[in-house]
Amino acid sequence: MRVFLPVLIAALTVIGLASQGVQACGDKFLLVGRGVKFQRAYAAIYPASIVIYAQPQRSAAKAIRDPRLQTDLKQAGHRVVLVESDAALARALESGKVDLVLTDVADADLTSRQGAASPSRPTVLPVMYEPTREEAKEIESRYRCRLKSSDRADRYLATIDDAMKARVAEKKKKIS
Repeated sequence: MRVFLPVLIAALTVIGLASQGVQACGDKFLLVGRGVKFQRAYAAIYPASIVIYAQPQRSAAKAIRDPRLQTDLKQAGHRVVLVESDAALARALESGKVDLVLTDVADADLTSRQGAASPSRPTVLPVMYEPTREEAKEIESRYRCRLKSSDRADRYLATIDDAMKARVAEKKKKIS
């Protein structure tokens, strides 16, 4: 009995401490055994209005139509609209509130021309499906980005932030 009581008290103390929140440095709040996922903690520096133009027959359409990607974009603070036809894309671009267009690389040139004629002049981010090195370099040089359909959500979020940073810098340069 004398050995059992101290062991019981020690076990209850450990269980009690492990079930409470633990303060980390700064303003972070972590629970023992659980962390914060990147997508939940990530907030866009420049929230964007994004149109995802994904025609179902295109190879990268499955990746950019993925509901998880759209959810991650929304959780980061972006506004997301999915369009699947040329007419819907034209309506979205004419609204004048589009910053970026995610599209299959096969539709990128047409989307760029439509975007250049729209009031908001959005940045086009083409998504490639299994590109060769040469194709990837050529697309990156033309569009200043490189997204593949196999990329994780954090890669999409980082590329979108880079594109928005360049877009904001470009607008500041025009104003100056």
